[in-house]
Amino acid sequence: MKNMQINKLVINNFGIYYGRNEFSFGSKKGRSNIILIGGENGSGKTTFLSAIKLAIYGPLFLGYKSVNTKYMDYIKDKINLYALAEGTNEASIEIQFTIRNHGEPEHYKIIRQWKLINESVKEYAQIFKGDLILNERETEEFYHFLRRYLPPSLFDFFFFDGEKVQQYVLDPRFESNVKEAFMTLFNLDLFDILKEDLLKYLKQENIFANLTEEQRQYTQIEHDLRNQENIINRLETRIAELKEKLKDTQVKIQELEREFSNQGGIMAREREELNNKIFAMEQEKKQISEKIKEIAANLLPFVITQKLVQKVVTQIENEERVQRYETLKEELGNETLPHVLKSLSHKFHITDQSGNEATSSFIAEINKRLFDLLKPIGVNLDKFKIIHEMTKEQKHAMHELFKQVQKFDGKEINNYFARMEQLTNEIYNAKKQIEHNLKDDVLKDIVNKLNEQTRIHEQIKYEIEANEAKLVEARKFYNELMIQKEKAAKRVYQAQKDGNIFELCQKLNRVLSKYQEIQINKYLGTVETYFLQMFNSLMRKGQFLNSFKIDPHTFELTMLNHANSPVFKHSLSAGETQIFFLSLLWALLKASKQQIPLVLDTLFGRLDHTHKENLIKKYLPVAGEQIIILSTNTEIDEHYYNKIKPYIQQEFLLNFNRDTNRVDISNNYFFQKVMN
Repeated sequence: MKNMQINKLVINNFGIYYGRNEFSFGSKKGRSNIILIGGENGSGKTTFLSAIKLAIYGPLFLGYKSVNTKYMDYIKDKINLYALAEGTNEASIEIQFTIRNHGEPEHYKIIRQWKLINESVKEYAQIFKGDLILNERETEEFYHFLRRYLPPSLFDFFFFDGEKVQQYVLDPRFESNVKEAFMTLFNLDLFDILKEDLLKYLKQENIFANLTEEQRQYTQIEHDLRNQENIINRLETRIAELKEKLKDTQVKIQELEREFSNQGGIMAREREELNNKIFAMEQEKKQISEKIKEIAANLLPFVITQKLVQKVVTQIENEERVQRYETLKEELGNETLPHVLKSLSHKFHITDQSGNEATSSFIAEINKRLFDLLKPIGVNLDKFKIIHEMTKEQKHAMHELFKQVQKFDGKEINNYFARMEQLTNEIYNAKKQIEHNLKDDVLKDIVNKLNEQTRIHEQIKYEIEANEAKLVEARKFYNELMIQKEKAAKRVYQAQKDGNIFELCQKLNRVLSKYQEIQINKYLGTVETYFLQMFNSLMRKGQFLNSFKIDPHTFELTMLNHANSPVFKHSLSAGETQIFFLSLLWALLKASKQQIPLVLDTLFGRLDHTHKENLIKKYLPVAGEQIIILSTNTEIDEHYYNKIKPYIQQEFLLNFNRDTNRVDISNNYFFQKVMN
């Protein structure tokens, strides 16, 4: 049911495509199954691919279930700038394709149009089956069909990017991506859907009411246990594989060390000591640099304005003295001091020179003389103004800053720069000492291999530690679930009420799981056979692999050469990784008897002459009914164009015209003239 062929693509004012741009594709004729699209970088090849997926999937293209703000923001950014400048506020993509459903061709057309109105984008989507437009219910059914039988993830899996394929294959999620593609292509995910439907069935209100609480708990625990078993198996397999890789890299490192020493190079221990010394010196340089930056940013401005800082500190001190004086004067002068002096005057019978009682004049005189003595020296109270009003902490910080400014000595910075220069020279000499041993090409080659093996060794160690930590947690959770399951099983046994439906669903689950397991093993065997057939035929080394296995539970890939030694993905070169992935794509399609457009970008970028020749002769003619190849003229040059020509169904050349700001599309490749 996943036999698809793209017939036409129309891009209007979208991305780099200004105005209406049409691509019409025919059907395969004889050996011709390739659509070759040429263009320099920036000519619209990437937008071409995005347009196909966007037209088919809409918001699902970006991973959204429905139209939302982020999706509309993406569309808004993609409306052609030159169209907007001339007042055209809309863009559209139209795609026509055929899907063979149970052998019968069904022709579809999807038109997605976007209009920009008051800075907001609105989408209008129409789907045609034949000449009839689908209504709302039929449209929803069509989207459900796409999500079920041709999800975006499957479409992505069959998009090959030669520049990124090695990164994709080595990604930890690669095996899960293979599993998802496999299960979808062979419709084996249907069993998982059925089992989920059984759970949903049990949870229907009228059914759920007849189940006991114990049965509901038991069902959920069983579901969680199955998931946890898969996680544990996957982790255990991965850790075992990584430990084997670790041993392998350790042996290789030791062999390379011996070879390097035999060739007269400095031993790894000495090299490591020098590298550690270089690292330590570079760290010291970094610390000194940070100190210099800190001084320049935090202290130097105040050193330059030292007089101003002095004035600020003096002002702060005067403010503090004046505030103390005013506080004292207020506290003593109003009530406290007059009261004390008055009582003293009466007690000691203070009189003036004439013998008259002198309490008032005595108090006034004492007040005046006392506060004259307490008055801050050097401060004109009549003209003095409070400016800063700092807190205690702020005053302390200001005084500390002033102390640093006073202590500052330019020699410290000079010493820093002198040390920096010394470290630079020592680092240079240490690196030269290492490089001196690498003048010989043989030594350079050995060191490059050593560095690569060391990098791989450390990466594997890190991955083992991470996976072992995950495994501990996974086993802990699994054991907790097993305890819960045993308790739930006892409760179910003790409360057998209306259990017929529950037992029936349990039996169905077991039957479905067993049948799914049988089918997975059956189809995996076919995929493995096809993979070996294609991979070994494409490799210039001939019969490179003796065995290729895919674990039916974890989908971990195991490869053995003719000496029955393991071959790991990370040990493949960039070109070999491309061959590996292309062979896997072909094997999955061949075994499933499905046809999905295969998109190959930068196909020949990392391949040598022999691998390119093998791909053209042995792969492209049988890879699929519709193969879209995107290429520059340096990747598929005139020589390889002539080789591939017999298999070309149609060809297009994209050229961005800077005079018209449009993509010119011609029905020829770089080395083929347009036929009149």
